[in-house]
Amino acid sequence: MSKKRGQRLWSQKQPKPEWERLEGVKEGLLREFATNGVSLVEFVVAFSEPFYYWVWLGVSTDQERDACQQDATVDGRVRRVVAEHDMAELCDGLTIESQETVDRDYEGSWFYRLR
Repeated sequence: MSKKRGQRLWSQKQPKPEWERLEGVKEGLLREFATNGVSLVEFVVAFSEPFYYWVWLGVSTDQERDACQQDATVDGRVRRVVAEHDMAELCDGLTIESQETVDRDYEGSWFYRLR
């Protein structure tokens, strides 16, 4: 068997996260939290099945982050949007972070912050 064919077969058999549904979740969360200053939604997804994931909401300032963290409705709103896309059972949690903190503490890199 050629290396190319072997790679193709291997990639076809491997389970993958539901990226299309997560994209729908992302769009829904951006709409839901636009008035809270959320301009970024990221997911940290487990490497293996069942592909649990963590939701990250990004805002511009520490003040916006703190306001979202103190808002008792945020968790329920996230869970509602996630449930609308049949992804609730895999959602493990939520983090809210600001670009201000990422710039200050993580050299401006969301990659470093998400790790």
